[in-house]
Amino acid sequence: MRKLAPALSLAALAFTGTAHAQGGGYPDAYALRPLQMPTGMVQLKVPVIINLSKGSVASPVFIPFELRLGLTNDLELRIFHPVHGLCVSGHAKGCDRVYNDLALGMLYSVMRERGIELSLLGAFEVTSFSSPALVRLDAGMAFKFVHAPFSIAAWPYVGIGLTHRDQNGDSINLPVEFAFQLSSPTALFLETGFFGDAHDFGNTWSSPLGVGINYLLQHGVDMGAEFKLDDAIGNGSGGDNREFIFYFALRN
Repeated sequence: MRKLAPALSLAALAFTGTAHAQGGGYPDAYALRPLQMPTGMVQLKVPVIINLSKGSVASPVFIPFELRLGLTNDLELRIFHPVHGLCVSGHAKGCDRVYNDLALGMLYSVMRERGIELSLLGAFEVTSFSSPALVRLDAGMAFKFVHAPFSIAAWPYVGIGLTHRDQNGDSINLPVEFAFQLSSPTALFLETGFFGDAHDFGNTWSSPLGVGINYLLQHGVDMGAEFKLDDAIGNGSGGDNREFIFYFALRN
């Protein structure tokens, strides 16, 4: 961690120093932003996630950082971590390995009209590098409707297990976010959705509930926090699974 902190600080300074170069009319208002980055825009998001479940507080603590790249106005590339990313709390606190997953995703815009956006969604995920290696393919759509000061976004997709399907089965996923722009720098958001086994959805579905705030520190620099119940309701809910998320996001 001593080596990691200076690197993150340098990255933050580099992004902050170029924040005013942000182009394409990309909104500062969190709730009013489009689905995708415009051409040439890069965003680094660094969330720190702390488990708050009973008996497992801070076990683990992890940083699933994400990089979004606007290759064109219609195509966005996303490098993200579907599980833990950088797990920093140590083996005794739920981190079997410091780094063990990585994913590459994309969004391709197919419609933008009257505040409505639709994009094709795809991703190739390695949810575990260690033996057995677990590889998945995601395919779906992304949707967003913006009517200031509100927005709603959804990313329905099917996850298909490509290896070791006995422990890496297919899934149905419908993450949803509602956002409200409270003031120029401040937005509130609510995250929920439905998730479950594609072959037994009725008996395995669960729905999370997260409430958060995003604050614009300056043009191109966000800070936010969220409290989340990972499986608030559902037949597949496992009880007391909750977490606290703190993040910052930097755009060029």
